[in-house]
Amino acid sequence: MVAAGCDGRMRCPIRLIILCNLGISSTALCQKVNEAAVQRGIHLEVTAVGTVEFKKNPKDADLVLLEPQVRHLKSELQQITRKQNIPLELADPIAFVTMDGEKVLNQVLQILKAGSGSERPVRSMKNKSTKE
Repeated sequence: MVAAGCDGRMRCPIRLIILCNLGISSTALCQKVNEAAVQRGIHLEVTAVGTVEFKKNPKDADLVLLEPQVRHLKSELQQITRKQNIPLELADPIAFVTMDGEKVLNQVLQILKAGSGSERPVRSMKNKSTKE
């Protein structure tokens, strides 16, 4: 069975890592993003990781989001994610501050959809409306 947001040619679930300094604020954001994904029927594995931990032990993912307070590490972290062919983007700062899981989820889906022509295969994203 294929989860919403995936098609038969791509792996499921979507694997997302959210990076912050120690993994504390990213844990809260992960929870909100996961709640939004569940409501929309999107199969998502979202993990909070501190930047130091990620540098020592990079994990595989479909996308890595960097929280605004550690944006100064983007170039350094991109060296790691490029080796693994994983896109790294800054999380929307307004969505981060407001802990808007829906907005972050939309950002993730847009990034993955836009990257479908890149070297790393990404899933076909089909937004499932939550309105009835």
